[in-house]
Amino acid sequence: MARSVTVRVPATSANLGPGFDALGVALDWAGEITLSDVAAPVAPVGSMERLALMAAAALFDQAGEQMPPLRAEYRGDMPIGRGLGMSAAAFAGGLVAANALLNSRHPIEDLIPLAVRLEGHADNIIPTLLGGLCVVAEDDGVPIWCRIAPPDDLHLAIFVPDFDMPTHESRERLPDSLTRGQAVHNIARAALVVAAITQRRYDLLGTATQDILHQPARATLFPAMNPALTAARQAGAHGAYLSGGGSTLAAFVTEAGESVAGAMREAAAAHGVGGVTRVVSLSARGTEVLAMAGR
Repeated sequence: MARSVTVRVPATSANLGPGFDALGVALDWAGEITLSDVAAPVAPVGSMERLALMAAAALFDQAGEQMPPLRAEYRGDMPIGRGLGMSAAAFAGGLVAANALLNSRHPIEDLIPLAVRLEGHADNIIPTLLGGLCVVAEDDGVPIWCRIAPPDDLHLAIFVPDFDMPTHESRERLPDSLTRGQAVHNIARAALVVAAITQRRYDLLGTATQDILHQPARATLFPAMNPALTAARQAGAHGAYLSGGGSTLAAFVTEAGESVAGAMREAAAAHGVGGVTRVVSLSARGTEVLAMAGR
């Protein structure tokens, strides 16, 4: 009997404003990736499938084993190329599914170094794998992290524009250096994001989500961004920011989530940008095996 493994992979939101490449959180918006044995290699049908197979091949290679011919399938409605960690989800799904095919020889934490090498940075891939709010860093190239259980009363109102912002393009616009004052500004606010969430001091998130490192540069690609973030705050959001490299906008809410999301949509529409909205919870769940067949 052919083997197959299906895993659940969550979307993530990174940076949370000032925590550039250092903060990320898993969301309760998830899809599924299935790896299945096939008689001969099958070309992947999309980017999610291609990245999942790349990750699976990397894990088999690291284990010193020949990967059998596999087919990958992604199912879900998470938008690709919108700053919600889809490449991280694909890599995580491929790694966890391949690990299951290897008889779960690795604890999920042991997959993190390879996952970070595949993804290139840790702020999406670690919360994708582990769930929760994750603070990430590197020490001599070795990823380190601290996972924090997310509060159950804090949600994100999300506006997903109808255009993408490829991460590599938006990164090219970032400044090469900061003044000391600018560095202190972002360091203080990134720390404040973590403190505000863990201590449920949501009144601090308006200040905590302010960023001067990456959002001003990325706003040049997305002129509707700042008006939409302002509209979110005026509609009752505790704080609002550009999710990852964009184009999704996210706003912390404890109530009136639909109103906040709608305010972002209307503000963006006034600047000629359409899109869809969603209200999601922060999730403690990471990438998980849902089903296996044909062991």
